[in-house]
Amino acid sequence: MASLKHYLQIGGKYGLLSLLLSGLLYVLFVLRPWKKRELDKSFRIKWFLTLWYLCILALVVFGNRSPLIHASNIHPFEALHEALTSADRHAAIQLLLNILAFVPLGLLLVWHAQSIRKGKRLYLLAILFPSLIECTQYVARLGAMDIDDLLANSLGAIWGLCLGECYTNLKSRKPVLTSAFAAILPVAALVAGLLWLSARPCGFVRQDFPDHTHGKPQEVKLEALDGQLPASVTIYQLVSPPRSEAEATADRLFEALGRARKADSSDVYDDLAVYRAEGSNEYLWYYYTGQFDLYIPNGLPTEGTAADTALQVLEHAGYSFPEPSEVGENSLVWHFVPSSGMLYDGMIQVISGADSITKISMKVNALQRSSDCAALDTAGLEKALRQGRFSILDGTNAAQIRQLECRSAELTWSIDGKGYYHPLLRINCLIDGEPSQILAPVF
Repeated sequence: MASLKHYLQIGGKYGLLSLLLSGLLYVLFVLRPWKKRELDKSFRIKWFLTLWYLCILALVVFGNRSPLIHASNIHPFEALHEALTSADRHAAIQLLLNILAFVPLGLLLVWHAQSIRKGKRLYLLAILFPSLIECTQYVARLGAMDIDDLLANSLGAIWGLCLGECYTNLKSRKPVLTSAFAAILPVAALVAGLLWLSARPCGFVRQDFPDHTHGKPQEVKLEALDGQLPASVTIYQLVSPPRSEAEATADRLFEALGRARKADSSDVYDDLAVYRAEGSNEYLWYYYTGQFDLYIPNGLPTEGTAADTALQVLEHAGYSFPEPSEVGENSLVWHFVPSSGMLYDGMIQVISGADSITKISMKVNALQRSSDCAALDTAGLEKALRQGRFSILDGTNAAQIRQLECRSAELTWSIDGKGYYHPLLRINCLIDGEPSQILAPVF
């Protein structure tokens, strides 16, 4: 999520460019000097402002996109809920800007439709336009397609429509109650969706499964799992450091390397921050979840193993870790290691040459306990398996499964690209008599 400062920088960067581009389009497609025709002042102002707005919107949405960021989120309300509940103010700023940026779209639609009288079809356009932008982002790999961005953008456009209709009705002395109700309705729907999803037993922790090509089992045997299924499961929430700490973290890491951060060399976008060291090519990628890659092209001399040296650098920068599950010469691994009421999961990996480190990658997530939720019993699990709600782990792609016999089950977790941890059941089983493993829902 980009910060307010970032959007102001983008606005300054693209302000003149958008003005020049919109002026060119205005001359070519509106004035068309090679055709003699009379245009009233209102018509000219309306089309110039429309072209200028569209140019600004296109440059801000598609310009300066990092090729490293290409993802999609088709689960509604989750990012909105995070923006409204997160301690990081940048998430709320992102949500607010996503709404406000499309209010002018609604106003412009009403302005253009005054003489055309397209009526309520404008609301369809207010939704289709943000949808086109999100699809273009995904197809052209220019950012992340997010259903919550679409909801926020559409809400802004609808609000703009309602404001425009209220103004038009007031001018013509017509009642504004219908327009006011249309403005309140999408907000009420959004709040209802957030409350409904928050009230689900597992909250915003999803249980997603990879694409599979197997069918629904004709017969499911679960007798061996009696007494093995948990009665309840603890949900853990990812503890993300505030976005505002990225710069301070970069300063501490460079200080640990005996360097100083170059004051005028930083780039922040979509939770990706790049900082460079003064007089050096070392730089840091810092994500909002605390994951980063620290490059040291000149090499950092090792003291003991490369992993020990990397851990010393991170501790000097203010990080504190419990004892890892696995220790290697070039890696440290945590598999849900508890420490002070927290869980740690992930790894620190080091790339080193002859007695020096050239790269430190940290992907260690701290998780705090959120809530306890009731788990499926054998009857609920059998129903889920018969519906095909499971994923085969060993690569077996059965077009049709006749018999699924479960032998033993243990609780495990899976993390997705958005940082959500999903509690799942890892089940040792027989698929049509052949040993296999599956992931199945625990809720």
